[in-house]
Amino acid sequence: EVDVLKTIQLLPGVKSAGDGNAGFYVRGGGPDQNLILLDEAVVYNASHLLGFFSVFNGDAVKSVNLIKGGMPAEYGGRLASVLDISMKEGNNKEFHVDGGIGVISSRLTVQGPIKKDTGSFIISARRTYIDVLVKRFVSPSSTLKNSVYYFYVLNAKVNYRLSDKDRIFASGYFGRDVLSFEDPVSQFNLNTGWGNSTGVVRWNHLFSDKLFMNTSAIFSDYVFSFGAGQSGFAFNLFSGIRDWNGKVDFNYYPSTRHEIKFGANYIFHTFT
Repeated sequence: EVDVLKTIQLLPGVKSAGDGNAGFYVRGGGPDQNLILLDEAVVYNASHLLGFFSVFNGDAVKSVNLIKGGMPAEYGGRLASVLDISMKEGNNKEFHVDGGIGVISSRLTVQGPIKKDTGSFIISARRTYIDVLVKRFVSPSSTLKNSVYYFYVLNAKVNYRLSDKDRIFASGYFGRDVLSFEDPVSQFNLNTGWGNSTGVVRWNHLFSDKLFMNTSAIFSDYVFSFGAGQSGFAFNLFSGIRDWNGKVDFNYYPSTRHEIKFGANYIFHTFT
């Protein structure tokens, strides 16, 4: 499987968190000290299948920028690193369909023009079918018969050129891991799920050949839930973080040798 996070673990100064783990250490910093962005939206949990897969679908990724030190102020500051990932914008000339069938998961990507040379879209999805395969090899009398685990991912992005100086982008990501277990004999059941959701709307405006602006409205959400019960007793645990983010960035080029960046950013965090 093509995996962005597994690839950057091969770079100097980056160390894997262990075999089969999507976490990474940068110059001694912990995995939670890395800022991971997907189209400017924060991704708080970047792994599926307890760390074996990253949440990023390689078919939808356009570029990856890893900053291992001296993070620019525009990122808000992080102790270890910044991993800035951008999604593809779609083909604005013709339709394309890509996909792959794997042992554990399969994927499908569709992209094409909304209006030729003016706007385009891309939709990319991935899902595991571990739950389907396991049932074929588990004995009907086994307690694992009623176990279910799978994850799914959906990426989407559209862009449209309003004029020669204005362009608008909208992108989103939604992914979930679902794990459940039920034993009818002991009347024990367990359900847990976790995942990220992001949404970004960005307006790009060109004032002149030397000055342009990006204005973004960003939503990011991560949830984790765990519930279990047996013989009439049950409990549920839930945690999450939700961000509403507004930012405006300006890039000014007074000459071919100089670039000036300035802007403002406001984030409202809700911890549950």
